[in-house]
Amino acid sequence: MTHPSPRRRRRLAAWIAAVVAVALTPPTVAAMAAVASPAAQSVAAGAWSSRTAGGMTTQLYVPTSEPALAAGRALMINLHGCVQTSTALRDGGNWTTTADQRGMVVAVPAAPNGGVLLGCWDYYDTSHSRSNPARHDDNLLQLVDDLLGDASLGIDPNQVYISGLSSGGGETMVMGCLAPDVFAGIGINAGPTVGTTSGQIGSVATTQAQATTVCRNFASTGSPGFGTQVTSVVYGSSDTTVATGYNTLNAQVMAGIYGASSQSSFSLSGLEGTNTAGSGTLWSDAAGPRVSLIANTNVGHAWPAGGGPGGSYISTSSVNYPAYVTDFFFDNNRRVDRTAEPTDPPTDPPTDPPGLFCGAATNTQHQAAGRATSYGIDPYNPFYAVGSTDYLGQGNATVTTLRETLEGVFDLVTSC
Repeated sequence: MTHPSPRRRRRLAAWIAAVVAVALTPPTVAAMAAVASPAAQSVAAGAWSSRTAGGMTTQLYVPTSEPALAAGRALMINLHGCVQTSTALRDGGNWTTTADQRGMVVAVPAAPNGGVLLGCWDYYDTSHSRSNPARHDDNLLQLVDDLLGDASLGIDPNQVYISGLSSGGGETMVMGCLAPDVFAGIGINAGPTVGTTSGQIGSVATTQAQATTVCRNFASTGSPGFGTQVTSVVYGSSDTTVATGYNTLNAQVMAGIYGASSQSSFSLSGLEGTNTAGSGTLWSDAAGPRVSLIANTNVGHAWPAGGGPGGSYISTSSVNYPAYVTDFFFDNNRRVDRTAEPTDPPTDPPTDPPGLFCGAATNTQHQAAGRATSYGIDPYNPFYAVGSTDYLGQGNATVTTLRETLEGVFDLVTSC
């Protein structure tokens, strides 16, 4: 990424002034493996390692346990805030216990090239495009592709989640709007709303209608993914860096896009964590919860770890947000197959003739023949080619052409 122009630097002044005023706690340096390529590689379970993926240095945790769902492992991408580092979030974010409990892979990337300035993610303004991704958006989309492409991780593409603090929270919302078909769940922690500038953090500078339009424009043809996406928003009531009103606005924007019009309250008293004071709001549709909002009392501008050693912009006196957001995503994911068992034998014999297949068929015909997989309910159920995990679009009747490049590996092609 190019260095910001003088004009961009001036736009960032308000953000940086608020962030650098806070004293930083040097992160604990953990034992690290050598930086490796994003290709499939052997990684030690129960330990953090470092690799280059998505053009970024990424801290990666592989759990000691089997995946909680038969479809495969979940992936949680966690984005740091300005000035805060990925290693600080790795060491103090309190992810490992939750990851082991759920059999979930956690990836904590560092913003490319040191960020826009002092580690900030580039969430600003309205010029984010899925058809021509740039800035930090393309890095994060490539990160997902790189990790899905590592067969040793066993990640289910229907269980890809993203969360982040501050500028990382703003970028989380950008990615959730830009690629709702990729991210099944987004966790926004004290993030400014989409379409705002770096100088518009101290007070709410947009409306629900404006932010909704920006979010929908980001998604473009990927908009059907909103039909099965879920959102969690969390913030500290004592945050003096990013206006607390952005959090309610973020929840309202996503609930409106999802059509989740039923609103209710819930108590934080039963949640994990060292400080469960505050309030919770839930937006649901006819099928269940879609958006959750937590206001955690006496927490400032920080990642709510709710335990662990703490660190730069990390609160240990808070709800255990890693546990909460993971449970919320797992419990309400509408894309994953919850009925399959890992050891179930195939019930139908292969229907393809001997030799390598190439042909066009509906997604359901490909699925019946063992060439595609899908999770969800028509028409919002996404299909993926077996072996390559190429995205085949949504809907049972969508016609796609697959070529079997190796036995049991199918690629999406335009023609045979």
